[in-house]
Amino acid sequence: MKLDDRIVKQARNTDIIIYLEQYYGFEFAHRGGAYRCKQHPSFAVKSDKLSWYWHSKRVGGFGIIDYLMKIEFLSFRQAVEAVMGSMTITTPPRQEKQYPRTLVLPEKAATPIRLYDYLCAKRGIDSSIVASLIQKEKLYEDKRGNVVFIGFDEQGKPRFASLRGTYGDCSFRGDCAGSDKRYGFCMASDTPSNRLYIFESPIDTMSHGVLANIRKGDKSAWKRDNRLSLAGTADTALSFFLNQHKTVDDLVFCLDNDSSGQEAIVMLCRKYAEKGYRTRIELPEGKDFNEDLMGLIAARKAV
Repeated sequence: MKLDDRIVKQARNTDIIIYLEQYYGFEFAHRGGAYRCKQHPSFAVKSDKLSWYWHSKRVGGFGIIDYLMKIEFLSFRQAVEAVMGSMTITTPPRQEKQYPRTLVLPEKAATPIRLYDYLCAKRGIDSSIVASLIQKEKLYEDKRGNVVFIGFDEQGKPRFASLRGTYGDCSFRGDCAGSDKRYGFCMASDTPSNRLYIFESPIDTMSHGVLANIRKGDKSAWKRDNRLSLAGTADTALSFFLNQHKTVDDLVFCLDNDSSGQEAIVMLCRKYAEKGYRTRIELPEGKDFNEDLMGLIAARKAV
């Protein structure tokens, strides 16, 4: 169905500052005729609150639709629908971050065949970890063959969901309408642990768990520490997790080994060290921990 031109126009003219503050947890400061992102100093939005440029990524555009397509890799329709679904973006006061009230989850497939093929065969995730997360309802396959990653609130209610495509080059990804960024995909420890490993994506979160199993020679090693996906590099989910888990005081930042990941790590380590947490950095050897995992699997097969 064709998108209404008036809705597209409204979406294109949405204030990018308000949108990114509400749904990505970014913070901006007005300096030198532009708004600079505190989490990513090389990301700037012009005073019109529409034109933007991310210097470290060497990519820019006009409006939130361009941002969602070029940075989050959504299709044009997905980007417009994401903005249309954020009901409060045009009116709330900037000092009060508001979140969508209702999470819209896609319908579940009868059997997770593509999920296992994608996560286990293509991404190297141990099937026992996948099965455990499915049992805890943190993972499922939707009827379109996407993998759905779930984040829960304190009452065990789904409040966040991100999608990952399994077809072709598997480049599709995005958040479900109504997702609350405070509730990230989490692999909590089965036993009390004061340590939290922090990642950009659910797949890297799981990959790090597999690597822990391999290095320790124990298939249950992944259960002994907490792991959290931020669904990006903003710390909205981290801040909320720490407020709910007061015994966690040891933070290990495991973001991607690229310019935006390194920018975020420096800022986050400083921010949380000043709050009294022990902070350290664990960078992957490649771009991310799934790349490290796939490299280790390939090296083992070659022996």
